[in-house]
Amino acid sequence: MAKKYDVIIVGGGPAGIFTALELSQASDLNILLVEKGKDIDKRSSLVCGLGGAGAFSDGKLTLTPQVGGRLRDYLGEGDTEALIKYVDNIYLKFGAPKKLYGTGDKVDDIRHQASLIELRLTPMPLRHLGTERCRSVLKAMRTYLNSRLEFKLELMASTIIVDNGEVRGIETETGERFDCHYLIVAPGREGADWLS
Repeated sequence: MAKKYDVIIVGGGPAGIFTALELSQASDLNILLVEKGKDIDKRSSLVCGLGGAGAFSDGKLTLTPQVGGRLRDYLGEGDTEALIKYVDNIYLKFGAPKKLYGTGDKVDDIRHQASLIELRLTPMPLRHLGTERCRSVLKAMRTYLNSRLEFKLELMASTIIVDNGEVRGIETETGERFDCHYLIVAPGREGADWLS
């Protein structure tokens, strides 16, 4: 018989990890995170494994809705800025450096100089984690989540189980079945084709 969870998260990249962080605040939820790649310290793949493709990046967080996607088209400017601040505070909680780049008098001076020659500089507050700090922040998140949910790493979800139009769980490539009330699918860049 399949083990049943309140929530199963497929994918251990940023979307999966942040989903786990949010859901883990409700201590009564039984949560499973399934990731086809390896744990942070055992990874060799650049695009799959706990932490996702960003785990090997230099960890630059642009803290403005002016770049990086169309979230403000859906949420509006104010809510997008509030969400960026919320996520930034989570990074700080888990060890991101406090220093911000791209702000202050020097940036204002450069923006003014650019305007004199009819250029527009869009300042972007940026938090630079660096490659090693990026991994240490992800490790801190992993440590925090260890006691709050179950991880199944190096295990690929192969099928979403649907019964009478309702999602019931997942089946893995090894034939294991895990049932759930809610399924969150966040396969990232590496697993995007899986959804088609």
